[in-house]
Amino acid sequence: MIDKWNQFVYYLCEDKKNNVDENKYHKGIEERLEFLNWNQFKKEILHKPNVSIGNGGHIQPDILVQKDGKKQFVIEVKCPSHIQKEKDRDQLVSYMRQLKLTTGIYIGEHIEIFYDQPESDIAVSVLKIPLELNNKRGAKFIELFSKERFNKDSIVEFCESRIKEMQHEESLNKIKDLLVNDSQEQIMTGMRMYLMEKYGDTFSEEDIVRMLKSLRFSVTPTDGQTANVTIVSPSNGSQKHSINPPEATHKHDTTLYSIDGGSFLNKRRFVYQLVKLYVEQHPFASFAELEQVFPPSLQGSYGVIRSIDVIREKGIEDNRYFTKDDELLQSVDGIIFAVSSQWGISNTTKFMNLAKSLGYNITTSNEKEKHTKETLREGQIECV
Repeated sequence: MIDKWNQFVYYLCEDKKNNVDENKYHKGIEERLEFLNWNQFKKEILHKPNVSIGNGGHIQPDILVQKDGKKQFVIEVKCPSHIQKEKDRDQLVSYMRQLKLTTGIYIGEHIEIFYDQPESDIAVSVLKIPLELNNKRGAKFIELFSKERFNKDSIVEFCESRIKEMQHEESLNKIKDLLVNDSQEQIMTGMRMYLMEKYGDTFSEEDIVRMLKSLRFSVTPTDGQTANVTIVSPSNGSQKHSINPPEATHKHDTTLYSIDGGSFLNKRRFVYQLVKLYVEQHPFASFAELEQVFPPSLQGSYGVIRSIDVIREKGIEDNRYFTKDDELLQSVDGIIFAVSSQWGISNTTKFMNLAKSLGYNITTSNEKEKHTKETLREGQIECV
């Protein structure tokens, strides 16, 4: 189809280069239609036909293409040096509607296909093709409008598909615009979630947010490429940084947690032990009921508990959940599930508050240390 497109468009390119007038260009377009096997002698290509409309009315489109005596599509012609205006589009759409055609073509400085979508107030430009050789969209034009391939149902199917593609692209562009216009907030939010997932058991959410606030993010759109994300330190606008794993010199939070006076556990084991204890104390709780007690938002992106089937399906069990055989839990409705191991100070504090609301007595090592120091200051002896 590319070869046929090249043959079709070559003379139109020459007309544009030579800046021919509209009449000569019009004649060249009709010759190109004959190259696509539409036949002027058989009255398949009508040159400025005088078409009766309604009660005594007439219209005169530039070109009307017919097949077996039935109108197929209409063409609005402008000289190749012309710059398309709104009235040109309106004129074409007016012809399409008066002739009850869903498809119209504008040919001037470029080729453009318009589609009058049913039950819509506006016609949509579904394909715009520059006058140039080796254009893939041009090959599609040849495929759609060659006489031997032309089919109204195929045209409609193509146009509807293009509209979905354009709507999809428009949605992506809205996201892109949001990133460009509010890059600082949008990127910080995404980076915070990513870093919490990756380093949440080492650093608190407050640590990560504080680090992110020391950076300034910007997004610059570039033609034909993905938006470029640049991270710039506010203290030096010209210096670019990449986010590397936190240094080992960062102070770790070593808080331990005790449930009802039991052994002190680290964050991960504290959460696991409390969920396990709750399940043992509520043997008739379904998985859905357990998720209501321990809502996913409490942990963040992974959720507090998740069925082992979902975990393995998503391929995220490594270092994200307690998935050893002796660590898996089961609800009364037969769902085998695992407890998340991704806990930092922020979400552990929320979990601890939930545990307290469920009636568990939670003590932290910090509280114990503070109590011990206060007791020793009063001259009392600590009993271990």
